Amino acid sequence: MRLKDLQKAREQGRESPVNAFYLSLSDLMTLLCVFFAVLVGMSRIDVGSFERMKSSVTGTSKGTLVELAKDLEAVSAGQKGVSVRLGEDGVHLDFESAALFDTGSAKLRAGSLDSMLPMLKRILSTKYSLDVEGHTDDVPLYRKEKMKDGEEIETNWNLSGRRASSVVNWLIGFGFGEGRLRIIGYAATRPKTDIGSLTGLKLESARSENRRVSLLIR
Repeated sequence: MRLKDLQKAREQGRESPVNAFYLSLSDLMTLLCVFFAVLVGMSRIDVGSFERMKSSVTGTSKGTLVELAKDLEAVSAGQKGVSVRLGEDGVHLDFESAALFDTGSAKLRAGSLDSMLPMLKRILSTKYSLDVEGHTDDVPLYRKEKMKDGEEIETNWNLSGRRASSVVNWLIGFGFGEGRLRIIGYAATRPKTDIGSLTGLKLESARSENRRVSLLIR
């Protein structure tokens, strides 16, 4: 548009086509920014939160982590050393280490997972992946172990990872595909119970809860 036409449009009190064009363009850009912001926000929703929302919207929890968590809670009812909860990142299935391993050992006790077979069969029937997490208490561990290729320093980090690895190997033998499994050793960095200023029996009880192997189903 020529300058003379712009001046004439301004004198007549009319909005110029150029200004109208830029106003429309700015509205479009604003809408696009909002759209992409929503996409980014949705991409960061954890699977547990998403499936809770999905169940609420659809009115059914069939085929979701919500249903799986309820089923696992029902199966595990009355079993000692096992707990189930649905978190934002998935279903957490915790096994106390004392039920699976001897003190300081990463070798699974024979038959230690037999009582969990109904739960594990239920998980096996789903499509979800599993993070197998090893957790220790806060008591420092520092020892040398004789290995085939020489001595190796053993710490809580090693122990938590080796325990998780033992459970993963058992799950593979049970029928879980290797692509569904991941090993993580957290040592004492993610306690289930904060020991704070606990002492005596309360402290020992808290440490017992923190020594565990967790399955994060996601």
